Amino acid sequence: MRNRPAIFSPGNHPLRVKSAILGLAIALGLFGFSNVYANSFDDPFGVNARLPEHPGVKAAQRADFYTISAPTAVQKQKMVTGHEYSLAELSALALSNNPQTHSVWASLRAQAASVGISEAAWLPKLTLNASAQQSQSTTSTGFSIPTQRIFAPNLSLSWLLYDFGQREAGIAAAKAGLVAARFANDQTLQTVLSSVASAYYQSLADQVLIEVNKRSVETAQKALDAAQARYRSGQATVSDLYQAKAALAQAEGTLATAEQTQLQNAGALASAVGLPVDTQLRLAPLQTRIDPKLDANVKSLLQQAIAQNPNLQNAQAQVAQARATLDQTERAGLPSISLGANQGLRFQQSLGRTQTNSIGLTLSVPLFTGFDQHYQTAQARAKLAEAEANRDTTYQSTELAVWQGYYAFRGAMVAIPSARAQVENANEALKAVQAQYKVGYATIQDLLTAQSTLATAEVTLAQNALNAYTALAKLGAAIGQLGSPMFSEHSLLDPTTAAVSDGAAPNDHLPDIVPTSHLYDHKEQSQP
Repeated sequence: MRNRPAIFSPGNHPLRVKSAILGLAIALGLFGFSNVYANSFDDPFGVNARLPEHPGVKAAQRADFYTISAPTAVQKQKMVTGHEYSLAELSALALSNNPQTHSVWASLRAQAASVGISEAAWLPKLTLNASAQQSQSTTSTGFSIPTQRIFAPNLSLSWLLYDFGQREAGIAAAKAGLVAARFANDQTLQTVLSSVASAYYQSLADQVLIEVNKRSVETAQKALDAAQARYRSGQATVSDLYQAKAALAQAEGTLATAEQTQLQNAGALASAVGLPVDTQLRLAPLQTRIDPKLDANVKSLLQQAIAQNPNLQNAQAQVAQARATLDQTERAGLPSISLGANQGLRFQQSLGRTQTNSIGLTLSVPLFTGFDQHYQTAQARAKLAEAEANRDTTYQSTELAVWQGYYAFRGAMVAIPSARAQVENANEALKAVQAQYKVGYATIQDLLTAQSTLATAEVTLAQNALNAYTALAKLGAAIGQLGSPMFSEHSLLDPTTAAVSDGAAPNDHLPDIVPTSHLYDHKEQSQP
C-alpha cells in the first residue's frame, strides 16, 4: 500500500502556511503595540493634546486667531472732508453700508432660491451611473479563474407624476416664505433708518449741550471776574469769590463730560451708518426754530400701520407659510405615482456586450410610518397656531408703537413754545442780574442762579425739539413709512440749517453719496 502525502503538508498547502505565519506576526505586533502604547488608545488621534488640562483655563491659542478685515463697503466708502452731512445723506449711506442690510438681502436671495428648489420638484430626475471593476479568483487547490474586466454604464430616469397636491403645497409654502423675507428686508431697512435717526438726533443734542456748556463756562468766568473785581474793591466777601470759583469748576467739569459723551455718541452714529466708529462726521447745527409737523390724526396713522407695517405683514406672511406647510405635511401621507425608466450596458470580457432596458410606473402608498406622519402633522398644526399668536402679538405691539409715538410727538411739541419762552426770559434775567451785581444790587448767589436757569432752559428747549423729531422718526418706523416722501420729507425730519425744503435732493454734487432716491418707496400712497 502506497503512502499518501499528508493533507496539510507545507508542500501541498503553501498558501495556508504563509497565511498562518502572517497572522501570527500581526497578532504579536498588535500585542506588543498594545503593551507599549496602551494609554494612547484613550485618544488615538491626539485631539485633546491642545486642550486645557482642567476647567477654567482659556482654550484659544495664538494660531487659532483669524485676521478680520473691515467690511468691503466700509473699505470702499470715501467721506467728503469738511462736508456737513444731513440726515438724508447719512440714511442713504446706512442703507448702502450697514451690514444688516447686506445680511437681510442675502437672506432674501436664499429664500428666493428655496422657491426654485420647490419648483424643481415638477421636473424629472436623470442620473448616469457607471461602474468598472476587475476580479480574479484563486482556489485553495491552486486553480485560478481568468481575470474578468467589467464596465457597466446605466442611465436612469425618475419622474414623480402625481402626489395629490403635495408639491403645490410645498411651492405655496416657499412663496409665502419669500413674501415674508421681502417684508423682513423692508423691516430691517426701517430699523436701520430709525437707528440712524436716533443716533443723529442724539449727536445734534450733544452739539447743543457742548455749546450751552461752553457759554456756561464763559458766563461763570465773567462772574468770577466780577467777583474778583468786587473783592479787590472791598465790595464782596471771600465767600462770593469761592462760590464763583466753584461754579466755574462745575461748568468746566460739565463741559468736559459733555465732550466725552459727544465722542461716545458720534461713534454710535458712525456705526449705525456702517462706518468705522472713529469716522468724523460733521453735522449741521441744530435749528430750534424749525418745528416738525404731522398733519394726520392718530386713527388714520393706526390704519396706515395695520395696512403697511412690514413687521406686521411679515408676521401675516409667516402665518400663510405655516398654513401651507401644514397642508404639505397632511398630503405627505397620500399615495404618489412615479415613472421610472432605465437603460444600461454591460461590457464583460469574454461575454461581450449586454443591454438592458426597462420602463414602468410605481404606486407608493404609505401604510404605516411609525406614527411619524402623525407627529409631523401635529407639529405643523402647532406651528401654525404659534404663527397666528405671533401675528396677533405683532398687531398689538404695532398699534401700541404708533399710539405712543404719536402722543410722544404731541407731548414734545406742546412743550417747545414754553421752552422758547423760558430761554428768552432767562437770557434777559441774566443780563439784568449781571448789571445789578456789578453795582451791588444783586448777590453772587442771584448771579449763579440766573446762569443756571439760562443753561437749563437752553438744554430743555433743545431736548424738547429733538424729542419731537425722535418721536416722529419712531412713529414713521412704526407705521412702516420712514424714508418715504409721504412721511419723511427732509425738511420734516431734519432739524438743521442744512435741511432741504420742498423735497429737493440735497447736495447733488457729492459723487460719493448714495442717491437719496434710494430712501424712497415710489409706490403711490395716499396723503395722510
